[in-house]
Amino acid sequence: MRSFRTAWRGATREAGLSGLRFHDLRHHTITKLAEGLASEQTVMAIAGHLSKRMLERYSHIRMEAKRKALDAIATAEIDAGVPTKVTTIKR
Repeated sequence: MRSFRTAWRGATREAGLSGLRFHDLRHHTITKLAEGLASEQTVMAIAGHLSKRMLERYSHIRMEAKRKALDAIATAEIDAGVPTKVTTIKR
């Protein structure tokens, strides 16, 4: 019987994902939850984190997600007729 590590390495190599660590899946999932606008408390509960510090260690919000969040706020303000200096949103 092979060990989990050996099986994982073989599976990732076969899938063309050499170097992917099993733990990378945890980082990815937590980041996707955070980018999906789930509350910190929700993400922490799912991940089993007891502190915000651990959540910050595992989540890696991408610049694209930050831009989308800011664009959504700007669009909502424009749609609501809120006076703003932003007249166009670059995508």
